[in-house]
Amino acid sequence: MSKRNGVCRAETRGIGEGLTTGRLVRRVLAASVLLACAQGALAQSLTGGLYGHEAAGAGVTVNVASRATGFSKDITPDADGRYSLTGLNPGEYQVSLVRDGQALGQSSVLVNPNRNAAVPELGAAAASAASSVNASDLGAVTVQATTMSTTVTPIDVSTPELTTSYNYKLIDALPVDRSPESVARLDSSVRFDQHNTGFVSIGGASPAENRYYYNEFDVTNDKNSLGSTALPAEAISDTQLITNGASASWTNATGGVMSSTIKQGTNDFHAGYSLYFTPPTSRLLNPRGHNTVNSIGDYYSYASANNHDGQAQQYLWASGAIVKDKLFFYALLGNDPASRNEQYGQTQKQSTSSRDKNYLLNLTWNITNDQSLNVLAHRDYSQSFNNYYQLNENYNPKSVGDWLSWSQTRTDTRFLIGNYHWQINDDLQLRLMGGYLGSIVYSPNSSDENSEFPYVTSYNSATQTQTNIGHNNNPYSYSPSDYWRRGWKGDLTWQLGDHKLVFGGEYYKHSLASTTDSVPAGWFTYYDQAGVALPNGSVSPATGKYVSQYVDLEGGSFQTINKGAYVEDYWQAADRVLVYGALRWDNYIYKDGVGNQFMRLPITSPRLGFSWDVNGDSSLKVGGSLGKYSIPLPSSFSFGVAEPRTTYTNYYTYTGVDPSTQTPLGLTQIGGSAITAEGVPTPAQIAATNIKAPFQYEAQLYAQQQLNTNWSGLVQLGWVDLRRVVEDTCYGGGVQAYAQSQGYTNYTQNNYTCWLVNPGENFTLKRDYNGDGSVEPLSIPGAALGLPRPAHKYYNLKLGLTHASTPDEPYFLNLSYTYAREYGNTNGLIDEERRNAGWIGQTSAFNYPGVMIGSNGNLAGDIRHSLTATGTYDFTNGLSLGGVFTAHTGAPTSCLGSYPDTSDPTYQYLPSQAHYCDGQVAKQGTDKRLPFFWQLDLSATYHWKINASNDLSLQLRVSNVTNRQGTIDINQVYDNGLYGDGSSIDSVNYHAATWQLPRATTLALRYTFL
Repeated sequence: MSKRNGVCRAETRGIGEGLTTGRLVRRVLAASVLLACAQGALAQSLTGGLYGHEAAGAGVTVNVASRATGFSKDITPDADGRYSLTGLNPGEYQVSLVRDGQALGQSSVLVNPNRNAAVPELGAAAASAASSVNASDLGAVTVQATTMSTTVTPIDVSTPELTTSYNYKLIDALPVDRSPESVARLDSSVRFDQHNTGFVSIGGASPAENRYYYNEFDVTNDKNSLGSTALPAEAISDTQLITNGASASWTNATGGVMSSTIKQGTNDFHAGYSLYFTPPTSRLLNPRGHNTVNSIGDYYSYASANNHDGQAQQYLWASGAIVKDKLFFYALLGNDPASRNEQYGQTQKQSTSSRDKNYLLNLTWNITNDQSLNVLAHRDYSQSFNNYYQLNENYNPKSVGDWLSWSQTRTDTRFLIGNYHWQINDDLQLRLMGGYLGSIVYSPNSSDENSEFPYVTSYNSATQTQTNIGHNNNPYSYSPSDYWRRGWKGDLTWQLGDHKLVFGGEYYKHSLASTTDSVPAGWFTYYDQAGVALPNGSVSPATGKYVSQYVDLEGGSFQTINKGAYVEDYWQAADRVLVYGALRWDNYIYKDGVGNQFMRLPITSPRLGFSWDVNGDSSLKVGGSLGKYSIPLPSSFSFGVAEPRTTYTNYYTYTGVDPSTQTPLGLTQIGGSAITAEGVPTPAQIAATNIKAPFQYEAQLYAQQQLNTNWSGLVQLGWVDLRRVVEDTCYGGGVQAYAQSQGYTNYTQNNYTCWLVNPGENFTLKRDYNGDGSVEPLSIPGAALGLPRPAHKYYNLKLGLTHASTPDEPYFLNLSYTYAREYGNTNGLIDEERRNAGWIGQTSAFNYPGVMIGSNGNLAGDIRHSLTATGTYDFTNGLSLGGVFTAHTGAPTSCLGSYPDTSDPTYQYLPSQAHYCDGQVAKQGTDKRLPFFWQLDLSATYHWKINASNDLSLQLRVSNVTNRQGTIDINQVYDNGLYGDGSSIDSVNYHAATWQLPRATTLALRYTFL
């Protein structure tokens, strides 16, 4: 760990016997702590570090030791008095300043994953104490460290990254669980997408653009990019949140980063039992949901009869040493006993029974003080079984009749992650990580047994409701879904004078295999509407009686490969200024259902950043970053564009109905088929040949100030500008017109076969333009399709104020306020405006020019003001109170309707999804804003210290304490199509509300053997 003015040297040495503890010296908490040998940047690491500065002169060493693991190492400060140590397993460390075997001062420092802790100047503490007492009685002066588990935004001047980190002990005192999503929602700049996906939106991106990590392994759910393959929240020790400006060593993400680490064992044996119990549905603790009616008084949503039994999650755990000071374990056994819930619809009751069991083992081997190996293994089995019953009267839970059908979901999930860290010498550090996760989902249902019967529904045009009237309760049959992901990552850190260089690379491969087919006879729907403009260009008969038949055959096995490499330079440009520069290269490779590569998207992403320790003592940090960010697309992306698929809809008149199966009889087809997909696409059909990776630019500037011993403040500015997306378009008419203008006069192309482009950019498409049976490339200007370039701009201002809990002031408080603006014509990977939670890169946007008219405006995430207040208070009698208050202004909504030209593909293939209402353009985000939202969650925990070795706590957690029933969304669809004369079929559900979730209560019991 060389420095220009000296050398930091480290050697193994035990702490001298007979160290004594002096009085607390609080006034040195803001002592001078400069950057230590430019160490830092612990991104994506399950270890942490510390750094400090000593002016005690020559002949001193700094000893870092852990009583819990037996770790001990001596560090010699450089000529400027700076020192640092990284690669430390999380936990409490004693840092001692030693001269000639005599301890001059000592500090207890809490090291957390992914960040460096600043150590107060121990020599200054000793000098201060010596001025007031006899030096011969001084001994070791103890200094309280500034890094605490409740300091969620620590001032770490060794990196330009701004991170928020939560320890499980703080989370356990709050009315939230330890899952990464729950933790992220404690930040006011994070938006909870409760009306669409149920996941969080970070940095203005869609909820499908975040990345998730456990023990450095990327566990993002690459089935659809929403959420992650999860480990038991009970096993999580710390979760780190990065909302903007992540360094190049993280996998590329245009959203946020959530990184969690799993608990580790120590020399001390601990064991415990945790029980989380949700009482059954009741008016006081867990009331039922709120019904919604539409404009004609029918139910839009019906929740008042839904109920559930008591639900429990329980865990047995233990941790300790297998070999003292060397090999440690943390083991967890989880079990969710079977529980039942009931849901009621218009004509059916669904009764669901669910259970889960899981196992986890985390081993930590401290091979030497310079080498450690961590291995994490996990297995989870979950299943749910559904029975469906007929309701003899609509929406009457007391009229349950005959059993109809069943369905089942069984999921088998497994994890294996290994991490190796090696401090090769003073200047070189190596990190290696490798992992695997897999998930197999079995979804049998009674439709498999009744495959000879069609799925039959009936549509009532007056109420605009669709009712199942046939034998089958599910229109699809599913093959097992097999998803797996494996990968590795490694980097080498080289300290070269004032520069710390990091060279790294990673490789992830994931696969998804599944088949989804409609029942062989198809899905029939009866209609009673006369003169309706059908998507196939025909008009429904004057009698109004016709039936549609929908057939969907799709599936396959798809693999995606994400490769990455990066180089980083942390340059100590001055004593108080760190400059960061990095370059990241990624290559996203996608294969179709038969293994052919259909798209390869390389991209280079430069990053810049700085950290300025203004006062030289870590009390005021000014930081910033500027970079280019991309994101890989998930397996479902390949499924949607590259799978063998046949999808069509036929329309018929009929003369009768089979009384047993409800199948229509005497069919006469109306017009041709409305086709949306057909056959097995070739790579040339799937995508333009010159398609490029999506990316955006991000910038942030922030300042952190330690206001006094316990209070700190934050000001952060963020800016995001999306420049390119990958989307499908289906406007073959645009290609046809351009090809004909270039001399291919006989070329035709349909408007239902879609292919991938970068919207608004020139593209090259291979087709048989000459009609001779061979394909040739044609360069086509982006303007030929009439599609705009993607636009998504987001900027925000965040203010934060935090009080760290101390024995003298036993309360934690974090106030977070964000002002934000988000506007453009796309939300990113998913279509939040149309509440489409899936089909990444295949949203309705950019399919046809007509769907983009009126699309530029305030986006679904344009929430201007957000406030989150999080706090705890610890009483001396063992009682602890916690609370989270969330409030924000309303999001904009749109009016979505049918394109007025029924011959246009926008109407034929995207009914009721254009920015038209009653034939007029309705600009995105201008319909109305949702009302102001607020919610209060509270918890009360009581701790019993049974004896020195046993601790018991009981907690009551209540979300939405007031049971407020606010509107969180409204239906935005204005019509259900057009009549033959062009007038709208007005939707009775337009502006029907979706309500805030009712009060929910959980009891948590935790017993710990200390």
